[in-house]
Amino acid sequence: MQLQLSEQEQNRVMRSVQHAVPLVHDPFAELGRETEVPEQQVLALLQLWEAEDKLREISAILEGSALGYESALVAGKVEERDIERVTEIVNAHPTVTHNYLRDHAYNLWYTIAVPHEMGLDATLAALSKLIGVRFHALRRTATFKIGVNFDLETRQNRTAATSLETVAPVQVGTHEARLFRTLQTPLPLVERPFIELARRHEVDADELLAFGRRHLGGAMRRYVGTLRHRKLGVRANAMIVWNAPDGKTEELGQSLAQAPEVSHCYARNTIEGFPYTLYSMIHGPDLEACQQVAGRLAAELGVDDYRLLVSLEEFKKTRLRYFLPELDEWWAAHGGS
Repeated sequence: MQLQLSEQEQNRVMRSVQHAVPLVHDPFAELGRETEVPEQQVLALLQLWEAEDKLREISAILEGSALGYESALVAGKVEERDIERVTEIVNAHPTVTHNYLRDHAYNLWYTIAVPHEMGLDATLAALSKLIGVRFHALRRTATFKIGVNFDLETRQNRTAATSLETVAPVQVGTHEARLFRTLQTPLPLVERPFIELARRHEVDADELLAFGRRHLGGAMRRYVGTLRHRKLGVRANAMIVWNAPDGKTEELGQSLAQAPEVSHCYARNTIEGFPYTLYSMIHGPDLEACQQVAGRLAAELGVDDYRLLVSLEEFKKTRLRYFLPELDEWWAAHGGS
């Protein structure tokens, strides 16, 4: 089908898909009603973005803490000559999802999540032994904002602050794990996508949708589309780390969450030679735009002690998958001893 949408209509669809994809048999028709765009045009646009490598996937974002996983942002100091070797080994870990080179002595930054029975510390010790680099875990101590939603017009992230409730643990048996695995698999871009998704994973489509709706906002934080921001003209991103004054972390975190340019905001523990306790992510069309946002936020917060850690290179970026057999295989090979 020939695409017949204005840039404003495309932007409405893009914003809507990143906000929430309905867990119904005809989600693209529902998105069409929300955005005032015909269903077939919504589907054609998503198929085009997939072909152009702009749309990464539509799938579930699960809450690891509710599923028995512990996670962290991890930092390490890697010699330039070793970057390629180290990133290859780190990226091979099945639940390393984001891995960046940043402009700091701690230059390698990645995210990882593992089941409690494997243990985050034990996993990082295994990686350190395998690679010969000491890795430091920066665990979340508070979450103030999670939510990427890129805008075609501004070439920036634009998200409102939302309340984040603590999610209760969920008992996951073999069947529940299968349903979660299905929901975290990319949604096929066809007219009745959940029927096709269920068929591929040999589960019942009605049960899958009911299961997803039951856990939405809990163990399944959101069901959304994610985009490759550089393909959209959002070519720069930076992590701003803040050395919050004593007793001010909560207040400053809540303030940062109100800024639409901030997509993620967390409090984390400190590590050796890195006293920063508050972390916020921003995106923009270029580095200058990110620097301007950082300067404005610093002035609004009244905090001078901060660093803008620019992403120099992206080594890996993918949606986190849980209950992976590959993780058991990695642990048996490298961590079991």
